[in-house]
This record gives sequence, structure tokens and C-alpha cells, in this order.
Amino acid sequence: MTQIKELLRIGLFVIIVLCGASACSNDDGDDELAKDYKLKEVAWIMQDDEVKIIKQTIPGFLTDNNTDEEMKVTVKPTADVRQSSCFYTDDAKLFQLLTQTPNEIYVPGGFTLLPSDHFSYIHSGPKTLFSLEEQYIPLTVEITHESTIPPHHRLIYNHIISLREINATYRACFTEINTGKELQITGKWTGKFFIQNEGETLLEEIK
Repeated sequence: MTQIKELLRIGLFVIIVLCGASACSNDDGDDELAKDYKLKEVAWIMQDDEVKIIKQTIPGFLTDNNTDEEMKVTVKPTADVRQSSCFYTDDAKLFQLLTQTPNEIYVPGGFTLLPSDHFSYIHSGPKTLFSLEEQYIPLTVEITHESTIPPHHRLIYNHIISLREINATYRACFTEINTGKELQITGKWTGKFFIQNEGETLLEEIK
């Protein structure tokens, strides 16, 4: 019986030691996650990427003039247009670790072509948050269309919005504030930007 108690005591001691070692290992992982990284730069390249034009048919805008006088109306076809930016990565956990501090960066707007044989930098154009969540970029222009509706007529405004969709590859370099160690991540990015509005106004008599 004494030997059995001794073996149990030794076994319990081994379990405590192993648990303690495991706790130390987890603490090291927590320390790694607690490191503070600062974004140094973001470079871009067209690497198996493309730029394409997307056309969106918008539901018609209808306004009736049931009066005996002319009616003036203003249509804002770009009021609901959304320009967007979205980053993608194969390592979301590392991305989140490196971007704990929010960073706004310039992204390709399609005004100049990105090289396909080397990374380059962007210093102007659309700016958005460097995030895995889709970001919306406000339009810098507003299009309005004014019309006059005759008495007892209906105005129908149909239009098509053209967007430029840009797909590109990014390389982001981060520096750990305390150690100076650098880490790089690469991934894909997609942006959609307004190009033009094609509108058509129709008038029909209300019978």
C-alpha cells in the first residue's frame, strides 16, 4: 500500500510539472501576440491580376405630375453608388495581429497602370483603411440631372452605372516597435470605382 501511495504521489507531481510547462508555453504565445507592429510601407504589382469594367443597370426613377402645371425635378443618379475596397490574405490571424493599429493607405484607382514585373508604390489617389473588412470610399463628384415634367405626365429616368474593378497584389511591410524586426505579408486586393453614368429620360402621358 505504501508503494502505491508513493507512485500516486510521484504521478501527481509529474502532472503538476507538465501543466506548469504548458502554462509557460502559452504565456510565450501570448507575449508574441502582444507585440506591437507599425506599418512601414505597402507596395503593389499586377501579378495574374486584371482590370475590368462592370456595368450596373439601376432600377428606373419614376415621378408623376398629376397637376395642371409643370413640375421641375432633380435626379441624382450617383446618390447610391458605392465605391469599395477589400483586402484578402491567406493568413487572417497574422493580418489581424499586424494591423491592430488602424492604418489608412493609398490604393490603386486605375488612373495609372501598375507594373507587372516589379512592386511599386502609390503616393496619391483613393485612400482607405488597410483592413480585411470591406471599406466604402465616397465619391468625389455628384451627378445631378434636372428635368421638367409637363402636366399629367410621368417621368421615367433609366440609367447604367459603369464601375472600374481593379484586382491587384499587395505586399505590406511591418516593423516591430521594440525590436525593429520586420515582417512582410502579401495578398490580393479588389477595388471598385465609379467611371460614368449613362442616363435616358422618358416622358409619357398619364391616362
